[in-house]
Amino acid sequence: MTTTAKTWFYNTPEKNAYAIGERVRTNFWDARFGGIWLDTARAEPPFLMTGQYQNSKVELEWQPGQWCTLRTAPEASALATGVANILGFKPAFKYEDPKGNTVWEWRLGDVNARWQALQGRPEYGKLERLK
Repeated sequence: MTTTAKTWFYNTPEKNAYAIGERVRTNFWDARFGGIWLDTARAEPPFLMTGQYQNSKVELEWQPGQWCTLRTAPEASALATGVANILGFKPAFKYEDPKGNTVWEWRLGDVNARWQALQGRPEYGKLERLK
């Protein structure tokens, strides 16, 4: 089975934790991220997967066709680059959340409202607009 971001990000996947996990993991493995493991923590929108990549704790959360958020601790820039390649576009923002995670956000459509919301939150550190 060939799986791409079209099967889980651009279209809403079925609400089956096993199938979602298989789709997303296969997509990452096909993109040469064999060291990642993600389990489905929430099988309904917004979807949430948690796991490990090398020495980093990972959370991948998304609302199909709207946004995707990657959280890692410690920072895993290579994985963020991989998510950008899988989705086919670069993240809009990068920051640190109150839990010490490095967070990247990908947004489809207008990103200005989200940028304004992030700027008004002092708990987010090292806020960067990437596009």
